[in-house]
Amino acid sequence: MAVSAIRFVKSSNKKQKNMALFKATITRTQGLQGGQIIEKGMSVQFSYFGIPWDGNGPGTQAINDAFLRVYGIDLKAHQVLNPGYVEVVEVR
Repeated sequence: MAVSAIRFVKSSNKKQKNMALFKATITRTQGLQGGQIIEKGMSVQFSYFGIPWDGNGPGTQAINDAFLRVYGIDLKAHQVLNPGYVEVVEVR
């Protein structure tokens, strides 16, 4: 049986993306459908590769998933998953 060798080459001109820790915080109190309320100061932490505010992509979904996990609130379904309601900062 022949064994093939796999060679891993590290490119020196490409930056490796590192996973970052982010904190998302509600910036204003808002009543939602079904009697739910988001209050200013509610916050969650989540990790993600890249930029969390990426339109309707996986970064934005990571923010929504964090609020679902911690508070049980689906910000996207209530149309408050945007920079007007949620501030995201990288934790250093």
